[in-house]
Amino acid sequence: MEDFESIAYTDELYEEVVAFLIELNQDGKRHINWNWARFEWMMSHPWFDASAKQAIRVWKKEGKVVALAIYDMSFGEAFVGALPGFGNLLDEALAYAFKELKDEDGLGIAVDDQDEETVSKLTSLGYMKVEQSETMMSLSLESELPVDLPSGFSIVELDPKDDPMGFQWLIWRGFDHGDNREEFEKDGVLPENYVPNRPHFNPFLSLAVLDEKGEKVAYCCLWFDPRTDYAYIEPVCAIPAYRRRGLTRSLLYEAMNRARGLGAKKAYVISDMPFYSKLGFSVERHYSFYRKKDHVLIHGRRYSILRLLGKGKGGYSFLAEIDGRKVVLKQIHHEPCSYYSFGDKIEAERNDYLRLEDAGIRIPRMLDIDSEREIVIKEFVDGDVISDLLEKGRSVEEYIPQVEEMAEKAKAAGLNIDYYPTNFVVRDGLLYYIDYECNLYMDEWSLANWGIKYWRN
Repeated sequence: MEDFESIAYTDELYEEVVAFLIELNQDGKRHINWNWARFEWMMSHPWFDASAKQAIRVWKKEGKVVALAIYDMSFGEAFVGALPGFGNLLDEALAYAFKELKDEDGLGIAVDDQDEETVSKLTSLGYMKVEQSETMMSLSLESELPVDLPSGFSIVELDPKDDPMGFQWLIWRGFDHGDNREEFEKDGVLPENYVPNRPHFNPFLSLAVLDEKGEKVAYCCLWFDPRTDYAYIEPVCAIPAYRRRGLTRSLLYEAMNRARGLGAKKAYVISDMPFYSKLGFSVERHYSFYRKKDHVLIHGRRYSILRLLGKGKGGYSFLAEIDGRKVVLKQIHHEPCSYYSFGDKIEAERNDYLRLEDAGIRIPRMLDIDSEREIVIKEFVDGDVISDLLEKGRSVEEYIPQVEEMAEKAKAAGLNIDYYPTNFVVRDGLLYYIDYECNLYMDEWSLANWGIKYWRN
């Protein structure tokens, strides 16, 4: 095992983390959604939970940061990454992140949809894909962009430190919090003693639009470091009354032209808004969130999640525990399946269970079902999975009479079950069909015509 130093973050490590994120995104840009500028913007944001900074963790090798686990604004979402050649640290970093950076809803991590290796790793650790996502759009800065500002408006540089309250009032209105000054002074003012630390902030790339009266009505900021070849956009906003006039487009084009002059070849923004598509941006990467929880409450009962058992075409199955008893918790997912179409998955679970029970097929008992959250709790059959026995080279001929009996009962009830060996477990010599999936009988999908070939080596 190589000698790595794992240490808690302090502000003295700030520039080392910036350098790490720059190097991480030099090639491939798989983690471009977590670039150095996002780190700086977050760390200087007035609503960043700075009280927990010591929970950020870095791993160093010979004095250089090579891996990072950091929460996003507050606990509950995190980024975990390692430089090329240090992927062996990811297991340790992921374990740390889940232990130290989760909130009451667990931990969410965004992963590039094309990153099959990380998706597989997270899934094996019990993370489930959820609806949340991030989209990274980009625009080439190969050519200068046209700035066509409407008459009567002008663009000026804006350093928030020159007028923190005025800047915050612009941001408040620009992000649709309204024009009520009293509400702003109650909920939108800067925290006491707030002092932004933005060592790489460049006012040349921080621009506002002034109206005819000299009032600021739109704002954008770009971040650029000469060690990179891209600019990052954060934030962009306009007061509602000044939208759809071409002001924000001209503002962004001016800022991107300036970044281009400094050496940026591309501009990135985290967004899926049509506004950016109209400006010429296109989707470069899409990130899906995967979330892991250490417990789930179902009808007031707390189930502790122990580990992932497997992922099927309909859901993720986890080994869980309640009152000292192990059970299976199945969370329905809605990921596409090229060879199977679904209706209402949770109702199908309930109905299929009842049909199998009526047919007399040996299955684990359904213990509870939460239709709203699409979760099924069922008995855990602790035994040998037929597919595992086959992988070990063992014959399962002794169990074929039992699966044939199940097939006869299913056919008599007008059903087929999924005869693939991953769906069958042997406990105390008895065979259980542990999935609840069943369909109307079709001869081509019967045990004799389809399933039995998978049972014989």
